[in-house]
Amino acid sequence: MIFYNKHYLTKQNFEIKNSSIKIERKHMFEAVEYEMPFDVVTNKTTTQTIINNNMIVLGLFIFGISLLFLFGTNSDFTFILMFISFLLIIISFLNRKKVITIVTMDGNNIELYFTASNKDEVSAYAKEIISAANHFLLKKYSKIDKALPIDPQIENIQYLLSREIISEEQFESLKNQLLGTEKRSIGFGLNN
Repeated sequence: MIFYNKHYLTKQNFEIKNSSIKIERKHMFEAVEYEMPFDVVTNKTTTQTIINNNMIVLGLFIFGISLLFLFGTNSDFTFILMFISFLLIIISFLNRKKVITIVTMDGNNIELYFTASNKDEVSAYAKEIISAANHFLLKKYSKIDKALPIDPQIENIQYLLSREIISEEQFESLKNQLLGTEKRSIGFGLNN
């Protein structure tokens, strides 16, 4: 399923694949396409509103300069500087980004933009990405094969536990299956 996402002139397409997520991002002057493997996608998300602080600082700096000219004879120049400073501050607030960020282990976080009207849809897709990554990692690292060495398999299920993909109980169950110490019920030959 391809998910389309945009913020003003930035357009993004996300596609969940078997072992990765394909991301296409297009800005006004550049286009980037890459795949992020599910091994680096974590369960952690943040929701935030990002404002361009540089524009605010620049607007306040220009406003400060305009105050220096306020007492001089150049009132037109003062008015122009004040207008520019207010314009920069207003533009920085109007241009704020609302972002749901999926944290990754390599630092190249996945950012999904949202508005008040599509926040639920974007949030649901972020959860779908995390779910697909967890499903892939669970399938990859939770296989138990008693014919293979035990230590790497225990490391694999410890990895799943550390990534919060499995619970402590699931970890103990998988470890017991691997070590052959799982509990069996007595009576009628049925296993729990």
